[in-house]
Amino acid sequence: MAVSVDSKLLASPRTTRAQAERFLIPKPNGEYTNADVRFILTQYFTVGPSVGLDPLLAVAQMELETAFLASFWAARPRRNPAGIGVTGEPGAGISFPSWKLSVRAHLGRLVAYALPANTGTAAQKALIAEALKWRPLPPSKRGIAPSVKGLAGSWATDPKYSGKIVNIANAMLKA
Repeated sequence: MAVSVDSKLLASPRTTRAQAERFLIPKPNGEYTNADVRFILTQYFTVGPSVGLDPLLAVAQMELETAFLASFWAARPRRNPAGIGVTGEPGAGISFPSWKLSVRAHLGRLVAYALPANTGTAAQKALIAEALKWRPLPPSKRGIAPSVKGLAGSWATDPKYSGKIVNIANAMLKA
């Protein structure tokens, strides 16, 4: 089932971890081994569904933001999967001590973008609170992106950002 910019972030998984591995592992993944990539994807495909977030869209965003894990910000010791706090200013950006924590921060932030403040399940609220400890989110961004199209101009300034995520997600579905 193809995704579009109108695809909801909060949705059942549209693919499997195995399919994501088939797509991502052959790419140049920087310093990361196949085992590292499997571990990272396991985090997305475990945590995402536990809070109702489609891991396909989150992994596609991670792949876009990190050039398939090969970027400076994805590399150790930064482990930043989604450009969290990266503004283009020298040194601006969040570094995470582990991929487990960075994926949780990424997914919690996506859930915060998808849901208005003070809504969601207990698990969603807990993950949002955990994520926003790393970098606060202005109240104006809460609930701004229930679908992929809401990420363009809000998560990133690129007006084509949502389309790029969709293109990667659809390519992953064909892997």
